[in-house]
Amino acid sequence: MKEFFSKLNTALKDIFFPLRYTCSACGKEIFDDEQFCDECEKSVRLITENKCLKCGRETLYAKGECSSCSHETAVDLSRSVFSYEGAIKSVIHKLKYSSARYLADMLAPYLKNVYIENFFAPDIITFVPMSIKAEEKRGYNQSELLADALAKLLSLEAYSMLEKVKDTARQAELDFEERSKNLKGAFKVTDKKFVKGKHVLVVDDVLTTGATSHEVASALKGAGAKSVYLLTVASVSREKKAKKEENEEENEEIR
Repeated sequence: MKEFFSKLNTALKDIFFPLRYTCSACGKEIFDDEQFCDECEKSVRLITENKCLKCGRETLYAKGECSSCSHETAVDLSRSVFSYEGAIKSVIHKLKYSSARYLADMLAPYLKNVYIENFFAPDIITFVPMSIKAEEKRGYNQSELLADALAKLLSLEAYSMLEKVKDTARQAELDFEERSKNLKGAFKVTDKKFVKGKHVLVVDDVLTTGATSHEVASALKGAGAKSVYLLTVASVSREKKAKKEENEEENEEIR
């Protein structure tokens, strides 16, 4: 019966959300097997060679540590698929705020590729939790959807082993120190025996300042986790952002 409903759900998604015929970012009609229209495709930036080897953000050139991850973190290694800009911002926004849950399945193969490229071999796959209040309001946790979709492709299982035990203020405009203060003590491991001595992979949608992943990793290591890795769909690069602003200022001076 469970298999029947799984197949029915897939069939309904194909009917109502035909990924092969509309752009995943803008919804424009397309006529091939690509996920993005030509215009959106140009704005998608996969993070490849030029990245920070510690936090995985896109950088101007490959380096061991970048300005975005110069602060201490409990995460042992982070990797992201995309730079958080262009069409990918639209896709993640739709996944988080427009009930476009099907996009987790679209993004999962990209996560799988990065998972394999970086030889991740965790004992446990989990995800960044939301508070009960926040998840009830949204109706789902996008990070859980991504972790489940990735685990399914790997023939593994994603486990819910973390709780967000306090609501936190909106963090969009906060820096790392402010977010860290905001998130202090916000996460709790539900089963310490299950975590002890394990290598844990945490899945999330976006890596911004790194404060959330630091607090999550701290909770896991406090429960005895041997190491904590982070895999996200996208990440924000302070270095790339600064370079872009510098170029915009130069162009403004020329005008």
